[in-house]
Amino acid sequence: MCNLICKALHRVKSTIRNSPTHYYICFTQIQSFSSSFASIDQTKNQHSFTVNYLINSCGFPLEKAITTSKKISFETPEKPDSVIAFLCSHGFTKTQASNVIFKYPRILSSKPEKTLLPKLEFFKSKGFSSTNVVKILSTTPELLQRSLQNQIIPSFEFVKNLIGSEERTLSAIKQFAGRPLLVDFESRMLPNVDILREVGVPDAKVAFLLTCQPRAFKTSCERFRQIVEEVKGMGFNPMRVTFVIAVQALSSMSKPVWEKKIEVYKKWGLSEDEILVAFGKYPWFMMVSEDKITRIMDFLVNKMGLDSSYVLKRPQLLSMSFEKRIVPRCLVYQALQAKGLIKRPNISLTMLRSTEMWFVQKFVNLAKEEAPDILKLYEEKFQIATPSSVCIAYQVFVFEGLGKNTNICLNRHEEESCVLLKLYQERFSRVIRLSNGLIGNLGIRKFFRVVAAI
Repeated sequence: MCNLICKALHRVKSTIRNSPTHYYICFTQIQSFSSSFASIDQTKNQHSFTVNYLINSCGFPLEKAITTSKKISFETPEKPDSVIAFLCSHGFTKTQASNVIFKYPRILSSKPEKTLLPKLEFFKSKGFSSTNVVKILSTTPELLQRSLQNQIIPSFEFVKNLIGSEERTLSAIKQFAGRPLLVDFESRMLPNVDILREVGVPDAKVAFLLTCQPRAFKTSCERFRQIVEEVKGMGFNPMRVTFVIAVQALSSMSKPVWEKKIEVYKKWGLSEDEILVAFGKYPWFMMVSEDKITRIMDFLVNKMGLDSSYVLKRPQLLSMSFEKRIVPRCLVYQALQAKGLIKRPNISLTMLRSTEMWFVQKFVNLAKEEAPDILKLYEEKFQIATPSSVCIAYQVFVFEGLGKNTNICLNRHEEESCVLLKLYQERFSRVIRLSNGLIGNLGIRKFFRVVAAI
């Protein structure tokens, strides 16, 4: 550090000879430079043990360790060591334990047997496996900060009563990593649920919102009531699920953000009435970011030649993946249309919403003979799973002992299909080049022998 300062001072001396103005500027910069290093040294010295512990024992990079050390400080390793040992003994990996500590640093000062163990035991007593408990708590470590008696238990029982069965409650809590249990029970959850019930929202719809979008219930009761009244004033039916989705949409953004999104849509020649009608059909489309709205509208209107009102009459389009769904499917459609294989003037919502299998069978396979380049584009450039390649991938993985669930339905789990195909492409790239017709020529058993030899 001293060498750096000396070099900087040497530059100042050179500058002095040339210009008095430069002297003032450089002196000011060095003064700031020196004080910054002093501040860093002071911070490092102040938290040196904590920072070093977080780096060496928790695997934190320096910057992350310094940030975390501002939230907690300790001078001896006994307590943090006991916490890490506790987490590891209950199935947490080093990465999971590190994630918990980063999100909840004060855990390192806790008494694990007294404050952490009862929470783990509660989840296990309700039927969660050790793996489930670790996954929930490493994803949502905020649960470890909540009171077991005043928050977690009453929230669990309340959600169970809303949903109607313990089995479905366990499923919802696993699916959403315990987040429904984070809402302050007495100050937010109970009064906000009562507000929904007052306007006639059935418990099943309340349960849907509480399990899928629990953040909505973190809104203050006064603001929540205003939102519910506003949604009701828009004409939403409290008996339908769109009512609670609209509540979620409005509670997830401030009034200025809502107005900005309205303005983005207006730039495409749409009126506020049209936007509100679309919101009534599909409230999710107002939860899309301004950037995504612009990209999708630009692509569909300017590249695909669709009218902006045509898009807004199908607001579900706005919530689809731009890169993985809209672009590849539209380009395939456009290529088929250019070759005269499709006569329909506009893309359909069904084409974009359908499963991968249906789309490939209906559109991509249409081009097998007339336009094989389209199939190649769709499989290679966009790395999408076609029916034949997914099925072959799955058969290979069962053969290799990697496919545990023989009842998997690839038609209904396209995300799993794509992941499977990606793994398949990485491990069996040569099979892809041979797969067309290979099974038909050799039969399944001989095909597997070929795969095993690769």
